[in-house]
This record gives sequence, structure tokens and C-alpha cells, in this order.
Amino acid sequence: MKKNTLFAVAVAVIALVAAAVWFALRAPRQDGGHETDASESARVGRIADAKSGVPKGSGKSAAERRETKDAGEASKDEGTAEGGEEELTEEEKREKEEETRVEAFDEMTDKFMDTEEERKAVTMDDVKKFRELFKRIPKDRKEECLHRALNLIPDENVMLLAGILMDKDEDKELVELVFNDILNRDESVKQVLLKEIIKDRSHPCWADTAWILDVTGKGEK
Repeated sequence: MKKNTLFAVAVAVIALVAAAVWFALRAPRQDGGHETDASESARVGRIADAKSGVPKGSGKSAAERRETKDAGEASKDEGTAEGGEEELTEEEKREKEEETRVEAFDEMTDKFMDTEEERKAVTMDDVKKFRELFKRIPKDRKEECLHRALNLIPDENVMLLAGILMDKDEDKELVELVFNDILNRDESVKQVLLKEIIKDRSHPCWADTAWILDVTGKGEK
């Protein structure tokens, strides 16, 4: 009886061991054959990241990467601005060019504002250059520049204004401005310029010149 009992127990133990082995062989493996639920979830996540352009393992969304890129580009642009000169707008370039032309005319005016010996002999080249510089000045700045020149240039150097006075292409108001200034100059230089104007009937100041020469008796008979 005892032998039968022992035999039955042994058979039961063998059966249990065999069952354990069978279940062990059927269970999903962690390293290969069948993936676990966690492994499958990770795989799906990697596929989704690949489709959305997220680098594997980056842990950043597309929006986060765009923010990082934008910040980098802004930093680069800031560095360029700090390292180089700021580019001028078209309006600023135009204003700078106009100011350069005004300064060139004013500088030549300043050279003839005194009566030193070397400044008295105004040449035809000086007259021509002075007129050309004046013509390059922006129209809305001409009157102020001309007023400055009339106030600074002395009688000894007044012939410098002859080019502007005789320029019939210049605005009539500006030519008359020079003409009226000449009338208040020394008689010797005034008569020289008036007699030049009277030779040209198309000059805007010819009628006034003819009248002045007539009433003063300085005109030709």
C-alpha cells in the first residue's frame, strides 16, 4: 500500500514539472520572439516619431524644434548685426547724398568768405565750379545755401556769383536773389555785372538792368 502511494506521489510530481516546463516554453520572450506590451508600445511610438520628423530619442515635438531653430537663427542674425554695419534705407541714402552736395557748396563758399590776397583773384574756373556745385544742390535746399553764400562772400570776391547770376536755366527767383544782392555791392563790381546782363535781352533781369543803367546815366548812348 505504501509503495502504491509513493508511486502516485512521484507521478504527480513529474506531471507538475512537465506542466511547468510546457508553460515556460509557451510564455512570450522578452529578448526576441514575442514582444511585450511595453515593447510594442515603444515600437509604435518610434514609428509615429519617424512620420512626424522627430529624431529617434530626441524627446522634442516639432513645435519645440521650430522654437529652438528660430532662437538659433535670431541669435545668428543678432551677431551679424553687431559685427557689421547697419544697411541704410533708400530714404537715408538719398538724404546722405543731398547733405554731401550741400556741404560741398558750403565748403567752397567758406574758401571765399575772407579777403586775403590769395582769395581776391576769382578765376573763371572758380566761377564755373561754384555754379556747378550750386546746380547739384537739391531744389528745396538751394535758397538757404544761396542766402548763406550772399551773406558770407565779400565784395572783393563777388564775381564768384557771376555764374549763378548769368545762368538763365536757373530758377528766376534765385537769379533775382543774386541780382538784388549785386545792386547793394560796391559800384565797381556792380557795373561790371550789369553791363554783362544788358547784352542779353533774354535774361530775366534785363528790364531792371536797362532801367537802372538809364536812370543812373551809366548805360551806353
